[in-house]
Amino acid sequence: MVSAEGMLDLMTDAPTLDSIERQLCTELQTLQGLKPGAVAVDTPLASLGVDSLKLVSLLLAIEQKFGVNLMKIGMKPQDMQTVRTLAAAVHAGRKA
Repeated sequence: MVSAEGMLDLMTDAPTLDSIERQLCTELQTLQGLKPGAVAVDTPLASLGVDSLKLVSLLLAIEQKFGVNLMKIGMKPQDMQTVRTLAAAVHAGRKA
């Protein structure tokens, strides 16, 4: 069953901030081999064991999944601290 927010994503083809956060949590869980629900949006990526190589993998996945060029949207190091900061940067970049 698709939630109302999920239905909005499908209708507008523009993911909401919450949807981006959920998708990034899932991506990180897969990348790190963690159980579903193991990644909270405010957990520092470093505390999840995300090293520089895994961060690059995550950033490439974000570019492919959300159709954004992170360099063009001006991604900064402080945008790569948590799922919440990453999602906010992606969401803002999709709107730009």
